[in-house]
Amino acid sequence: MGNYVQTLDSHAAELLAKWNLQGFSIGIIKNGEVIKTAGYGLRNETEAVDADTLMPIGSATKSFTALLLGMLCEEGKVSWDAPVRTYVPDLKLYDEWVAAHVTLRDLLSHRTGVAAYDAQSIYPVPDKRADLVPMLEYLEPQYDFRAGFKYSNQMVALAGHVAEAVTGKSWEELVKERILEPLGMKDTVFTIEKMEENENRSLGYVATPQGNLAQPYLSLKAVGPAGAIVSSANDMVKYLKFQLGDGTWEGKKLVEKATLDEMHKPQVLGTPYLFFLPEITETTYGLGWFTDLYRGQRMCSHGGNTLGFSALMTILPGEDLGVIVLSNGTTNFLCNAVTYQILDDYLGLEEKDWTASINEVLGPLFAGMAAGMQAKEAARVKDTTPSLAAEEYAGTYTSNGFGTITIACTEQGYALQWESYQGMLGHYNYDVFDVTMFVYGVQFPVTFIIEEEKVTGFDAVIEPMPGIPAVRFTKQ
Repeated sequence: MGNYVQTLDSHAAELLAKWNLQGFSIGIIKNGEVIKTAGYGLRNETEAVDADTLMPIGSATKSFTALLLGMLCEEGKVSWDAPVRTYVPDLKLYDEWVAAHVTLRDLLSHRTGVAAYDAQSIYPVPDKRADLVPMLEYLEPQYDFRAGFKYSNQMVALAGHVAEAVTGKSWEELVKERILEPLGMKDTVFTIEKMEENENRSLGYVATPQGNLAQPYLSLKAVGPAGAIVSSANDMVKYLKFQLGDGTWEGKKLVEKATLDEMHKPQVLGTPYLFFLPEITETTYGLGWFTDLYRGQRMCSHGGNTLGFSALMTILPGEDLGVIVLSNGTTNFLCNAVTYQILDDYLGLEEKDWTASINEVLGPLFAGMAAGMQAKEAARVKDTTPSLAAEEYAGTYTSNGFGTITIACTEQGYALQWESYQGMLGHYNYDVFDVTMFVYGVQFPVTFIIEEEKVTGFDAVIEPMPGIPAVRFTKQ
């Protein structure tokens, strides 16, 4: 154990203050032995985080889905490289050729080319994965098939549905039976309802100028295979120990080491991160894992961000080292700072102020976002009014693959509801309005379509990537 790990207890409070965070937990596994698990700060307003405190791990869930499908590959129930239509014959995607040729390897390595459409994976998402599949047809590609990396929660959810289709069991049942129970991950669950049964659970927070504000728990429903797992530091170190091993747990073979190696092997160049650190090179993605080099060492990792929580799990296979950091802050990079410090410690490298280094890299990114908002405001044509009376914009609007949005006139302005999630509509200029969703704070512009002095629909820029057209909602 290096100096940083030995002294973490004494400077955890300082870290929490620097990152404006309520609490976090860590777990470290080295050479098959648990070196440390601990919690710091608060899980709510009064109670402490410990190593058993439950927090969502977000997209780190994707590696569990890949592991499950690897097990099914070994049993001959699926193949990494067979068309998904072999198992889901009614699959339709925006591009018919892609739908006919896409494989599990493509889904799990984010190389389908399908754009992210993050808002679609939150607000209109159904409860059942079988009901999500028909919605995928309306997600337009950003890249050509297998031409690049494009992160997609929906594609990983589809991979989870494949497991259900070939076994007749739910993804949740399969992961519990094949991974959680054998590894003794007794506190790990899949739903907010199960999380709330455990008293030792954390609230999630978002940092505001007024302090950390508690957030509602976010249910991922059908997109669960991409991000639904809720776990603890003590449970996750077991998972990392297994990932670093040979596929055997307590004398029982759960999966071949070759399957673990395949998951950890680069499949596509790219990363979803909007910032780069010079210490992390050769950024690639495997099957449910980021597969990069950290200071020349092969590193497999995955972050997880959901409303109120951030997580990072990391393994260095060559060092037989694993680190998990769970935190109760939205998009908070303390997880990265602590992880990289621990890695440096075990690699025998000089101590570095990772908090300062990460903030230095993030500064220009946040400045660019602020500049974009300022540019949008500067482009707004002031003192314009909508073409029609306020009540003409109220109504119910639908779009294939994106559900139903209802707009109502109130004394406070326009109230908006996208399926079960509420938001508001604010005027920008002319017949252009801005949607703000209350959960997650997602914002996007909509342009109302006026035909013969009537509103017939609106175009919503739900996926703000170049080349992706707005989504048309039609007034009912």
